[in-house]
Amino acid sequence: MKVFQRLLLTIMAITLLAGCSQNETDNYNTVQSTNKRTSKVTTAQKDNQTKITISINGTRLKAHLNNSSAAKAFAKELPKTLSFRDYADMPEKVADLNHSLPTKGMPSGHEGTKGTIGYWSPQQRIVFYWGTEDYYEGIHIIGKFDSSNYRNVIKNMGNNVNVRINKN
Repeated sequence: MKVFQRLLLTIMAITLLAGCSQNETDNYNTVQSTNKRTSKVTTAQKDNQTKITISINGTRLKAHLNNSSAAKAFAKELPKTLSFRDYADMPEKVADLNHSLPTKGMPSGHEGTKGTIGYWSPQQRIVFYWGTEDYYEGIHIIGKFDSSNYRNVIKNMGNNVNVRINKN
């Protein structure tokens, strides 16, 4: 009986190790957040993302919207001008959208990671994160800045600044 148990344990260990070392053959970019949630974006999905230009105080920042339901709905509204302002002592700028965006298929919350564009569903706002914010239910990431100078431009843009968002 002990021989059978050892054989069974050996087979289970080999199966487990083989599964752990299996290589993925798809071309993925993996982004892991601080709360250990992982999302994968295939190369094909990245090519379908909506490229946008965000004009702030005469500076044009390149960015893109992801393929989420909220991002697709927001992209249909572009071009659009929104008034952005500071939000408390948070590392972000916010603009009232004054209507909801669909969040079907999106996580119920996220942390506002620096360089991302978010939709804050409880108060229907678009958010530019120049720093990182804690995880909150209601944060939905809809895009990301591609320009390397985004942080300085957003952080120092001032309050009640009209920002133009255009599709490329």
